Amino acid sequence: MDKYNEYAALADTIKIEDITSCKRKRSILQRLKDNDESFDKLWICSEDQVHDDLDYDFDNAVELAWLGYILGSNSTVKELYISSDLTSNSRDVFRRGLGNNKSIYHLTMEGFDLHAGQMLMMLDLFMKNNNNLTEINVNGCQVGAEGIRQLSLAIGNCNKSLNHFSLCDNEITNGQVVEIITALSMHPQLTKLYLSDNAPSNMGRNECTALSTLLRCTTTQLQELILNENNIDDVGVEILVNGLANVNTLQTLNLCSNRSITIKGWKAVATLLKRPNSNLQQLEIYHNNIGDEGALIFANALANNSTLETLDLDYCGITGGGLAPFSKLLCDISSVNETYLSNHTLQYMGDQSSDENVLGSLNINGSGSESNKGQVAMTKIFKHHSHFDMEPFFEWEFKVLPLMINWFANAARRVTRYDQKISRSRLSVTFDFIREFPMLYVEPITRQEIAEYTAMEESLQAGGQMEGEHQGQLEEIRQRKARSMGRL
Repeated sequence: MDKYNEYAALADTIKIEDITSCKRKRSILQRLKDNDESFDKLWICSEDQVHDDLDYDFDNAVELAWLGYILGSNSTVKELYISSDLTSNSRDVFRRGLGNNKSIYHLTMEGFDLHAGQMLMMLDLFMKNNNNLTEINVNGCQVGAEGIRQLSLAIGNCNKSLNHFSLCDNEITNGQVVEIITALSMHPQLTKLYLSDNAPSNMGRNECTALSTLLRCTTTQLQELILNENNIDDVGVEILVNGLANVNTLQTLNLCSNRSITIKGWKAVATLLKRPNSNLQQLEIYHNNIGDEGALIFANALANNSTLETLDLDYCGITGGGLAPFSKLLCDISSVNETYLSNHTLQYMGDQSSDENVLGSLNINGSGSESNKGQVAMTKIFKHHSHFDMEPFFEWEFKVLPLMINWFANAARRVTRYDQKISRSRLSVTFDFIREFPMLYVEPITRQEIAEYTAMEESLQAGGQMEGEHQGQLEEIRQRKARSMGRL
């Protein structure tokens, strides 16, 4: 009988007290065995990492083996965090036991040595068999060539439910990240990909080419791509932009602290904002060499963009003068129409911006809901304009006036802080039209008056012979009608 079957034979009779003398660990094992619904996260760590009653450190192979076996039949744990090397004499029991678990959707390995790859071999059945596993994170580890090979195999064999993968802050041998990216081609449904600061490997041109191929050919549903602190250069970023050209689902792109990218590379990145089908909402590019020239490039790229909410430009060498283009982008006060056509979506540009006009416009943009950018436009218009120039609309004569009156009525309901200004502007607009087209206004009103006087005249005449008061009323009506007709 192999070790795993020995544990299976004892499972119904073993007492938790016989597995460990530690009260905390006995409680964890019992709750796992009882499928306690409140116990949904488990952290397997070393003794010096224990900080609450949900952390499990193991003193011997038996404690680890029973943990894996019990986890295999548990259905309540959703997130598993491992920050200690689990390789031991009973690793096969843990491996086969955990391999039966179907409830864990989140796996994080953090802060230990994965050079030999044995730890990853212990997780191979779990990653292959668990149809609910959607997220894998490998952070802060030392990963050698064999560890990368085993991780790549595990990712390739992982069930196709995986949609979030993170490889960040690790020590990885140069060139090895390419293997990981290639393995991810088995997961076309990937929506979040974090590859950051895996020195000394980082994202060289080979890695950028592999990732571009992945984005272009397989992972076309990506929503978040985090590539900060990777020493990416101009050639690498241009390769990546080519790969992103057809990823219309991307909402977040992080290229922070890639200081080898120059203006040439940032021009390529800015083209992503110009695409008509862009859905990018956050572009994080702080701690880079962008400067005033780069700021102008991004301001111009946002001229027709209506999706980007965050453009973080902190610590990018941008002066106050370099922010001037954003002031005009966010609120062009040269005319009411230009203010209306300004950018009403961008809400955040970092904490270093000191331009009051930029900050004011960003705050106004942030005050409106995504579906109510018309209210943002109204607020900017009434904040910066006291007079509405109606001359451009005169070619439509009075046809446009009812639309303007209705627009002011909507503004009165939505922008309450400018009530008096709205009222004055509405009267001013009406006056401008009447002054420009007096006869277009006078004639309809006059003809309506004549029709009313005619109806009154006919009503009195229908009563037959009139004397006294009625005769006087008829004469007065005829006189008023004559004056009205004289205005035509």
